[in-house]
Amino acid sequence: MTRTVVVAGVGTGLGSSVARAFAATGDQVAMVARSAEFLETLADEITAETDGEAVAVPTDVSDADAVAATYETVRERFGGVDVQVNNVAGANVGGDTLSVTREKLETAFAVRVAGQYQCARLAAQDMADGDGGTILWTTSQQARVPRGGVASVTARQAVRGTARAMAHNLGEHGIQSIHVVVDGWIANPTLRERYPDHDDWMDPDEIAGVYRDLADDPETVHASEIDLRHPNDELRF
Repeated sequence: MTRTVVVAGVGTGLGSSVARAFAATGDQVAMVARSAEFLETLADEITAETDGEAVAVPTDVSDADAVAATYETVRERFGGVDVQVNNVAGANVGGDTLSVTREKLETAFAVRVAGQYQCARLAAQDMADGDGGTILWTTSQQARVPRGGVASVTARQAVRGTARAMAHNLGEHGIQSIHVVVDGWIANPTLRERYPDHDDWMDPDEIAGVYRDLADDPETVHASEIDLRHPNDELRF
């Protein structure tokens, strides 16, 4: 069965790999990010190289009206959403408690928490009206271990809480909401150039394969949280 997949947060790393992975199995993939030119080029490549179809839907997920319009566009093009992947990195807000203002915290939440929640909720409405589905949320170890910039940590932990709360109240509709902790360095061109001496890179295509497998949505077994790491990295929870 051909599924409608929305990937929110598509860049040169994991988001692109996830879009390719689902399209490779014949799914219809809507790619959401702010960069229209990048998305359109990637959509053409994926559609030409796979059995599926990819379309670019440029969107700033911090804009509620834009997100609502995006899902109307997806429904008109492909039909209701079957798989939602939330992979939005969020605003780059660093700093400790003495330097991060309420406004900066709100900026971090507007994208990573409120924006992604709206995406998940709109997708869940389609899934509840259909045959269920899967929502996947990408975060890092900061979602469980409060270490780092206060805005980044707080937003990631809020994402974890949102994902797990949705798992609790959407299961009866056949919807699984899975929090994915990617506890390691995901290989992408920018990071590899910035840190040339790092060795233990996680292949985004392999991570994407795990996402695709999780979204196969078995009838009697749902996941709610999974930890992914490089084999050479120690467990940190």
